[in-house]
Amino acid sequence: MKRFTITLVYIGIYIGICSSVEAGLMRGDGGGVWIDADGDAVIRRTDVGNDAVLPPGFEPIDLLHIRLEGWMSFTPTTNPYAGMVVVDDDADLVRMQIVLDGLVNPPGPLAIDGFNYIPDVFGDRPLYGFFEIDIDGNDDTGGELMGQARDRYLANVGRFGQSPEGTISDRMVRNGNDLDTNFFSSPQFERTGGEFSLVMCGCFTPMIVSQDGDMDSVFDPGETWILNGRFFERFTAFQSESGLFGGMQAGLFDPVVELQFAHNQITDQTTVTFVYPITNTGAAMLAGEPAEPIDLSLLNQTSIEEALDDLIWGAPLATGPLGVLVDGWEKATVSGFRQPALWHVRALLGTAPIVPDFSALFVWTDTGFDEIPGDLNNDDLSNGDDSLVIAEAIADRDGTVSDADGVVDGQVTIANFGFEFDLLDLNGDGVIADDDMLLVDCQADVNEDGTLNFFDISLFLTAYANQDPIADFNGNGTFNFFDISLFLTAFASGCP
Repeated sequence: MKRFTITLVYIGIYIGICSSVEAGLMRGDGGGVWIDADGDAVIRRTDVGNDAVLPPGFEPIDLLHIRLEGWMSFTPTTNPYAGMVVVDDDADLVRMQIVLDGLVNPPGPLAIDGFNYIPDVFGDRPLYGFFEIDIDGNDDTGGELMGQARDRYLANVGRFGQSPEGTISDRMVRNGNDLDTNFFSSPQFERTGGEFSLVMCGCFTPMIVSQDGDMDSVFDPGETWILNGRFFERFTAFQSESGLFGGMQAGLFDPVVELQFAHNQITDQTTVTFVYPITNTGAAMLAGEPAEPIDLSLLNQTSIEEALDDLIWGAPLATGPLGVLVDGWEKATVSGFRQPALWHVRALLGTAPIVPDFSALFVWTDTGFDEIPGDLNNDDLSNGDDSLVIAEAIADRDGTVSDADGVVDGQVTIANFGFEFDLLDLNGDGVIADDDMLLVDCQADVNEDGTLNFFDISLFLTAYANQDPIADFNGNGTFNFFDISLFLTAFASGCP
């Protein structure tokens, strides 16, 4: 009884923490904190053949949380990472922190420029990915066109059996047939809503500004580095209507910026920190110079304000797909977006294989945020209705041209798996089968009597306390708050 009571208390604490975090996100008080489950990272290859080579014993890179907050630096010209969060007031700087489990290395080049392919130049667990920032809170404005859109959140979240909450789930890619070059066809996975991105694409070789430890240019446990490169960009689709110059190409907003990589040996976590000016006043602070007026040059002080000014002026000129992506920005004002705690972020991250495959550069391992595992019918729930979607798909496709093995065997094999995928393949094994249904078929009915009640809660708590596999809701062999979260979600969703 004591163990049962303690576990109930843990669940109560967990619910309270989640409620507090959600309230903080809505109010933006103290910074937007976006939390992803610990231990949910899995390997999702994107290459034809599904056999991309990773380092021996590679552990998938696991996103824990991201903070987006207004920032005031105490020492802006020498150490912009020391400072305090700006609450409520309009901020001149933004600080973004990405917290990852374990030691994670900076990304090396992926020969996109035709030269060096050295993903592990800074260590054998390099981070790649795209952290899209929606600063106007509008899913309809911002995103990328093909082919950048192929490597963004909405095109890949389905690989993880996840569906984002809300109506934006209508735009996610559910299988390979959804990936086409027609912007106006459904789903419009190009429209992610992100105006800016922190990118780790392997498009360049980062320069080490400073490092500590053994100074061997390999990022080791306990070390803190500063690197620079074109890690930050406005959505590149707007290039054709932009007047900016000084970037990699005319019209791109991709200034050279600095990132801090810091590994904490006590927590065994890596934090990637980005501090950047929202306004030209903030740019002047970091440069230790007088503020410059907004202009079109990336060769002097740059800021988000400057990129938005160019976007607002160019938006009325955009037509076709680009006109759709920027619709509404022509009526915006630059000064309206100075509270980063109210911005939204979506994350897609992973690593790169040892051996290059230029048709599929990345191996994805995690996504975030506000997602529902197993929601296949866009109702923001995961329950027996979603299990029925899988059952109907198997009945319709088994043994047909949509089934790669061509055999009626109660399951559907995905052709060209790895490069291709299907949301219904919830466990990511390349086959749509009964074991995928088990992930959504009323898991919370622990005693399998067809009714959700106190007895299911009691059995789950007992199983969890005893580390019984039936309480391992994510099937990863560990027992933590992520299992409790999945149980509570399943219980709230109900049974068919």
